[in-house]
Amino acid sequence: MKNRLLIVVGTFLAATLLASPVRGWQVSAEEHANHHPDAQPADPKSPAAPQTKGPAAMNMMASNAKLDALAKKMNAAQGQAKVDAMAELLTVLVQTHQAMHNNMSAMMQNKDGAHGK
Repeated sequence: MKNRLLIVVGTFLAATLLASPVRGWQVSAEEHANHHPDAQPADPKSPAAPQTKGPAAMNMMASNAKLDALAKKMNAAQGQAKVDAMAELLTVLVQTHQAMHNNMSAMMQNKDGAHGK
């Protein structure tokens, strides 16, 4: 009898927590901005927003275009040509991922060096 009561009460508590609005734990954009006063604004049209046309953004756009072209080539191919196109796409995808990882590692090292760690 006690086990059934525990199961019913536990189910009720779980349902109550799942049904409660998540919005109650979120903060408004203004409160978040006040918490991070040195952060850049999120609006890309804002004059204070960081520019996204730097070398890294250009490399990313070129990489995306290359991956799109290889995916189209793969989708259009048949037979052994499709297998070859898949291998080429996978190779470029892995190289892109490794380059991104290396860039992020370098940025993190620069960030740590800037803070004196």
